[in-house]
Amino acid sequence: MGIEIIRYLLSAIILVLLQFFLIQEINFGTWIKPMPYILFLFTLPFTLNRFALLFIAFFTGLFLDSLSNMGGLNAAACITLAAAKTWTDSNILNTDAIILQGYKYLSPAYKSFRYYSTYVLALTFIHHWVYFTLDYSTFSAFFTAFIVSLLSTAGSFAFMLLFRILANIK
Repeated sequence: MGIEIIRYLLSAIILVLLQFFLIQEINFGTWIKPMPYILFLFTLPFTLNRFALLFIAFFTGLFLDSLSNMGGLNAAACITLAAAKTWTDSNILNTDAIILQGYKYLSPAYKSFRYYSTYVLALTFIHHWVYFTLDYSTFSAFFTAFIVSLLSTAGSFAFMLLFRILANIK
């Protein structure tokens, strides 16, 4: 169990540092702002206590906020993602069946890539929607926040798939 905690901690630190030092420095244009660091939250096991998940999500977002001086935007979005993930895992996914088949978290190997991508894209959009709604923080920028959330979700998903391939996460 101790080795898994160290592995999760290292993966969180690596993803957050990649987000801060690499992804944020690349200019994807005005409309695309990928945030693949949230892949860490998707790889946390189903057996994790929901309060522990909220705690981990908060401090992951807070760590990135402290690096990028964002004032809590990442923390708020990560907490929302963790709450949505907890609800989805308990009400939509059959986590008992997934665990019985030997998976600790949802992966493309469980059912299909389509099933996995629907889950990850929906939760990533929720994260991005909260983040960009708080970032733009005016009602007149509603559609701008929506479009940026959609495009950034696609960019984040592409980076998450790349990280999964490079890290050989099954």
